Amino acid sequence: MDIIIWMLIGAAFAWYWADTTKAREIAIRHGKRACKDMNLQFLDGTVVRYSSRPRRGPDGQIHLARDFSFEFTPDGIRRYPGHIRLLGKYLQIMDLQYTRPEEEQSSNLILSTEYSEDPKPQSTHSSNVVDLSRYRGTRH
Repeated sequence: MDIIIWMLIGAAFAWYWADTTKAREIAIRHGKRACKDMNLQFLDGTVVRYSSRPRRGPDGQIHLARDFSFEFTPDGIRRYPGHIRLLGKYLQIMDLQYTRPEEEQSSNLILSTEYSEDPKPQSTHSSNVVDLSRYRGTRH
């Protein structure tokens, strides 16, 4: 009976390690893409997980929420911190603490997304413009 318990503990540990590694890769992909879109350099090519906890998602299910930190630079000299939160394998929040030189006060850029059922990253087209002309006539 003891061997079964130890096997279950080992299997749970192996699952957690594999799942956390996959989440880390997803966080790196999101961080690199955000930095590329904003003409920033993603530093060190990695993220650091500093928190994992169970949280309830919009679907009512329990998921692991993982917080990652990373650093980026606009010019190769100064380092700025960034934060990514994944709920399960989906991006929930991205926070880039960056102040442009022309801005006088510091402000954080926070990207908060809804829980998405599509695990595939959005395709990167050359244009991210949304045509709003069809919605303008529907406003009351």
